[in-house]
Amino acid sequence: MFDGKEYVYAVYEEKSFSKAAQKLYITQPALSTAIKKVEKKIGSPIFDRSTSPIGLTPSGEVYIDAIEKLFVLEQNTLNQLNNLNGLLAGKLAVGGTIFFTSFILPGLLGEFAGKYPQIKIELLEGTTSQLTNKLMAEELDLIIDNSELDDKNYEKYYYSTERILLAIPKSFEINRELEAYRLTEQEIMAGRHTGDTFPSLPLPLLGEMPFIIVKEENSIYKRAMKMCGRQDFTPNIILKPDQVVSAFNMAGKGVGATFLPDGLVLSLPYEAPLYYYKMDEDLSIRQVYFYKKRNKYLTKAMEEFIRVAVGDEGFLAVRDAREREKQEREKGKRGGTGT
Repeated sequence: MFDGKEYVYAVYEEKSFSKAAQKLYITQPALSTAIKKVEKKIGSPIFDRSTSPIGLTPSGEVYIDAIEKLFVLEQNTLNQLNNLNGLLAGKLAVGGTIFFTSFILPGLLGEFAGKYPQIKIELLEGTTSQLTNKLMAEELDLIIDNSELDDKNYEKYYYSTERILLAIPKSFEINRELEAYRLTEQEIMAGRHTGDTFPSLPLPLLGEMPFIIVKEENSIYKRAMKMCGRQDFTPNIILKPDQVVSAFNMAGKGVGATFLPDGLVLSLPYEAPLYYYKMDEDLSIRQVYFYKKRNKYLTKAMEEFIRVAVGDEGFLAVRDAREREKQEREKGKRGGTGT
């Protein structure tokens, strides 16, 4: 029944026989013949060819769901066999938003690739929503994110703590008035903004300053607006780019002020023409984690990358917590049976 499943899945992904044929490097007639053989075996059509793009029939939906589960089973089986044989091979798929793929992951992946050159690395960039969907579908092994995801579905490994700062172009005259609150890049590098003694910026002092703030679905937007609301300050937003990196680049060109994570400043290989200001809010502090799907098999490749990223201690803390949870569940089961 599942002979030819790769052909069926390619058509499903591409929503086109011609595009799927190109992807598979076969002719379209050959692909159509292969699909018809599968449809004959299951006794009904898989694709609704009357729609554009082509869609799935009810039977097709059942078939696609089954082969997706089969793909996951095949990969998990291969992972377990590789581990049993002491092999550290295969692939590692990691995802992150543009900030993490631009500034954080390259160094970690470079270190990992240097230690394990035989592992094929796949890097995916996307929004948090896109990344978590792919993580749950097991298209990704790990993602790095600063969102607090549900512990019921995800296992998390602590990477770092970041603080949201306000960045103002150095060319803005208001920086002179705000000198008591002003921080340079060197002071951020030294961690001066993390201490309790350095003053935070009262946002109402900014008046009608133009702001560049990322779009509503971004965590920084939500946190920034809450911080502004707590101080009865309404920012004069002139632009809403998709990504914090875009907002940072615009601020660096003197377009306006923006909120950004201190990790971006700490990762820059050059000095930007910006001054930075500390925010006095619990909302300005976020934790960065590497996430995996809770029930996904942990391959040796995944384990070794996590160890590179968060250290042996960080990895073992999660492993030990997982083992304690397992013991508690088993203890509860024994108690429930009266043994």
